[in-house]
Amino acid sequence: MATREQLCSTDGCGKESAFTTRTKPAWCVGCLTDILAGLRMDPIAEFPGKTGRWLTRCRDCGAECDYRLDHLLELRTRDEPACRRCFWTEWAEMANRVSGITTPVSANALCEHLNSNGFDTVEEIVGLPSDNHPVLTRCRICGRQEAQRPGDIRWGCTCTRNGPSSSPVAGKPRGGRTKNLLADSGNPALTWWDHEGNNAAALQTVTLRARRECQWACPDCGHKFSAKVYEMTDHPECPACRSARDKQWSADYERLKRTPVAEMPELVAAWDDEADPSTVMVAGQGLRRFRCANGHRPRTSPYTYLKSGCQFCRALSETASQSRPTLAQALPEIAGQWHPTRNGTRWTPDSVGPNSKRVVWWLADCCGHEWQEPVGDRNKHKRQRCPECRTILDSLAWVDPGLASEWSSENPVTGWHVRPTAQTAFTPKWVCSVDGGHHWQAPLASRSAGSECPECRQTGKSRVELDHLDAAKQVFTDARSGATVTDPAFATRKSWTVDILAQHGDTKIAIEYDGAYWHAPAPKLLVDQRKTLDLLAAGYRVVRLRENDLPSLNIDDADYLELRVHATTPRPTQVMADIASWLAATEKEAHGATLGAG
Repeated sequence: MATREQLCSTDGCGKESAFTTRTKPAWCVGCLTDILAGLRMDPIAEFPGKTGRWLTRCRDCGAECDYRLDHLLELRTRDEPACRRCFWTEWAEMANRVSGITTPVSANALCEHLNSNGFDTVEEIVGLPSDNHPVLTRCRICGRQEAQRPGDIRWGCTCTRNGPSSSPVAGKPRGGRTKNLLADSGNPALTWWDHEGNNAAALQTVTLRARRECQWACPDCGHKFSAKVYEMTDHPECPACRSARDKQWSADYERLKRTPVAEMPELVAAWDDEADPSTVMVAGQGLRRFRCANGHRPRTSPYTYLKSGCQFCRALSETASQSRPTLAQALPEIAGQWHPTRNGTRWTPDSVGPNSKRVVWWLADCCGHEWQEPVGDRNKHKRQRCPECRTILDSLAWVDPGLASEWSSENPVTGWHVRPTAQTAFTPKWVCSVDGGHHWQAPLASRSAGSECPECRQTGKSRVELDHLDAAKQVFTDARSGATVTDPAFATRKSWTVDILAQHGDTKIAIEYDGAYWHAPAPKLLVDQRKTLDLLAAGYRVVRLRENDLPSLNIDDADYLELRVHATTPRPTQVMADIASWLAATEKEAHGATLGAG
């Protein structure tokens, strides 16, 4: 599709703009250079686009810094030097005059400060007149150059700000981008949907929070009525049944207003008030003292105690039913760093919550570093896995260890320093885990999306895999090869490529052929396990055909089948028949269990 052309917004220019926008102005490269000149800057690199960082040089101090275009445009509106080094230098001199305090920073101290926070210097390191003066820094990870004060340096580069993950690996389910449709939700309101009163398209398009009025039918009394969708999905209720309940409640309440407590055995057993229960009516009078079986002495009305029981016992029951997740449940990666000996036995990852303010000891498995930090702070700010090695939580190595094993040691950082889909200043290098002689470069996002070694991929599918595909087409409907599947339930990667994807009735089947050559390396075992678990979580029945020399994946799941196959004597027809028999047997067991439960 051809890109939309946009002319430069400078009056009389008429050249094509260097980028496009919908409503905001855009400029050609020449006019952008003029904008820099107005800020007393010159470009020393090509314009990187409206969202990239443009490397510029200040005409006054010579500082070479990166700026985003929107920041440069904002600086045009300020009455201050656009160059950040010039600005912070002026600010430092003013601040020192006002405070009367000047704290010089030596070259050695500055060098150590930069190094400990992941920065290199752009220029030769010299001492600063005060800790308010700026220094030019370059991030070791993303390469961004900027002028920073020593106090700002300790926060690290913005690229190291590691926000909490939405991945299930980090303990939180990842939501999909699809609409939350009522038809796919399993919401109780579905049983109230009036299929005769609504057209068929409505159910396929209406969302859980829709304010549209639809027709509903009470499953108890059959009464039909109209109500907004979001009201029914929050609390489905029939107006006819509600009216009948209200009438019955009013009649019962009037009767209890004439009934003494002495006639209600459950109230007499808990009565602990000075008043005579034969003179106190159940409804319509004041508060009385009761004693429950657990020794609580609530003061409440007889009617409330009759209907709801002890308020203290009820609160304890609700608290127990709404138990909060522990650190081990919510954040397993952090829980795995709990120091095994220095925290005593009273507190463990299974007894503290992820937001606890308790200060505990942690142990880094990468270098043995030990440190103290509040539990809740581990999942905030930089979210570092090890403050000494500056590794991060939810890194590539943690989320997808099989892929991380192909991360080349020639990269400037390790797989523990980057997120699975991070943008890096360098194009990562990779080493094939099947053939170590295969080297290539690819972005992280591409690898996390499922791209593999280009040299191995060129060989295509083996003859034995194609034979199994042909056999699958004879047994199952819609058998496809190399289909890419995505699902919000996937925890390791956003998408997976399935060797054979087939349909058996309403059941989705993912069949993987694991050849000994490709799947023998240990990293591939990890990938196979993570892929299988993702597919199972998404509702697929998964079958792995593993050649005889390969170890088992040791996955215990009713929807998982692992069969042994031999490359030298393949029996694809028999294998597919065995899979069909397994599916039929498990479906029969599930049907029997349903009938037994009914």
